[in-house]
Amino acid sequence: MSKDKNAVRYRKDGTRVQTFGRILRNNFVMVLKIAKYSPHVVIACILQSVITGLRGSASAIFTVKLFDGLDNGESLPVLLTYIAIYALWLSFATAFGKLNGYIYTPWAKQKLDIKINTELFNKVRTMDEACFDDPEFYDDYVWALNQTCGQAEGVMNSLKNVISPVITFSSLVAVMLTLEPLMAVVLGLLAISKIFVVIAGNNHSYKYEKKYNTLWRLRNYIRRVYFRQDRAKEIRTSHVSELLIREHTKNTEEYAKVGRESGTKYFLIYTLCDGLVSDLGYYFILIYMIFRMNSGLLLIGGFAAAVNMLWKIQYCLYDLIYAVGEFPKHSIFLERYYAFLENEPRVRNGKESVPEPGSIEIRNVSFSYDFTQNMHFDLHEKDWVKPENEHSGYDALKDVSLTVKKGEKIAIVGYNGAGKTTLIKLIMRLYDPVSGQILLNGRDIREFDLEEYRSKIGVVFQDYKIFAASIAENVMKGNYNPETDKEKVLKALESAGFTEKLESLSEGVDTMLTKEFDKKGTNLSGGEGQKIAIARVFAHPYDIIIMDEPSSALDPIAEYEVNQEILKYAEGKTVIFISHRLSTTRMADRIYMFDSGSLIETGSHDELMKLNGKYAEIFKLQAEKYQ
Repeated sequence: MSKDKNAVRYRKDGTRVQTFGRILRNNFVMVLKIAKYSPHVVIACILQSVITGLRGSASAIFTVKLFDGLDNGESLPVLLTYIAIYALWLSFATAFGKLNGYIYTPWAKQKLDIKINTELFNKVRTMDEACFDDPEFYDDYVWALNQTCGQAEGVMNSLKNVISPVITFSSLVAVMLTLEPLMAVVLGLLAISKIFVVIAGNNHSYKYEKKYNTLWRLRNYIRRVYFRQDRAKEIRTSHVSELLIREHTKNTEEYAKVGRESGTKYFLIYTLCDGLVSDLGYYFILIYMIFRMNSGLLLIGGFAAAVNMLWKIQYCLYDLIYAVGEFPKHSIFLERYYAFLENEPRVRNGKESVPEPGSIEIRNVSFSYDFTQNMHFDLHEKDWVKPENEHSGYDALKDVSLTVKKGEKIAIVGYNGAGKTTLIKLIMRLYDPVSGQILLNGRDIREFDLEEYRSKIGVVFQDYKIFAASIAENVMKGNYNPETDKEKVLKALESAGFTEKLESLSEGVDTMLTKEFDKKGTNLSGGEGQKIAIARVFAHPYDIIIMDEPSSALDPIAEYEVNQEILKYAEGKTVIFISHRLSTTRMADRIYMFDSGSLIETGSHDELMKLNGKYAEIFKLQAEKYQ
């Protein structure tokens, strides 16, 4: 998609110029989304706006009626009637506002937050893993998760703050024009000046919000390091804390610098420009009204009523201008939110159904993480933008070709950084190759439905994660039914060698892991956590099994037992082992030796030992450690 320069204009910072049409459209779309997700929020907004608007105008009209009555010599019962009517109305409006503010609106907002966050979570689930390699996109991702609900609330608050003064203004404008027409002109001029001040302030606010967002993300990372239990040992036994404190200090100083710049501009915009104009307008009106009263053209009662009326209208206009001025700011932020939702992944979903998996062929595949980092998603183009040199630096994999037959047990070996895990990510379609193809049953895997394709493959990643959920939910990957799945979970845990640990837990498979949500939860050791990850494979009927360093945290005996269980479970299935510990490789039908992203040796264990190449060298070095 290319930019239409005649239709869309951009600032130097890459943000779109917010035309009236774009402002109206962006905010209106959000209001429609809110009405769809939580109509109660819109209902609460409109009701509160009407009540607040009528309350403001009622106060001014009451003041005029009361002072007019005093000037005209109305009887005491009539004056008390005015007071009683106003008191009843004020009590009703106050009670309604409290009920809406403390009960109805918070409940409705929670409903809205659930819908918006669910939408964002589902979107994140479809995003490419490459997105997390792009700092600019990651900033937008963090911003969307943290700011969107607040922006939705801000749009509704601004809408409420527009409706209320409009109602107040429309009910008072006729009275104002009959009292003091000149004041209408003065207030109009003040209103126009406010418009320019608010627009300048909102543009300034967005500019610095972007700077704060990046600094906040870096600061939040440092804070998370100190909060997380899995970082505690490293923090206490190394000098990494000094490094983080230096980075935190640097970050804070930059934060303060940005704050000073922002504060200075806010001072110039709001204190000098806005404050000075408002004060001059205030004194002009006050002096004018005093002259009118001294000239005998206005009684004291009328003076008080007129001043009250005029200032009600003035503040009504100010509120209206500030509320309207918020919509361009909302529009700028919503532009990023909508673009985030419209992000189309590079890993496109295929349309074809996945056949029963047979052979897997890797054909001339090359891949570079540098390339994927340069491939950034352009929020304006709503598409991925390629670097100028598309084929620069195939570091992770270089022209790799291999074939895995159905039911074959293969091992992919090599030192860290050899490209083993990268190859698995490509097979899983977490990334697509820069060049070459990956074929299933002779067909490019990009043709297949992505979710269905991945559902055929069970994988234990080297950097597996345990979630704050029960053991059973972790094993079943969240989709756990106690009535139908419990026996399946127990059997999977037994095959993974977790039975002894499980018997020590009073809640059994219902034991919560980590203490994030339950202080009675259990924290597992590295080896125990790895067994949970392995049990996930045993609990599902996968056609292809991938084990990325499946026993890295296990002792040699546990490793041998788990490997035997894997072979027993995977009989007739295709299994791909990834390891730099070669004790696993002897049970493989074929071994592929990788080095620096290239496939350098292929064969069985005995064939590679006879070859006396890189594999044999590494195997002998590791074997010596056990002798």
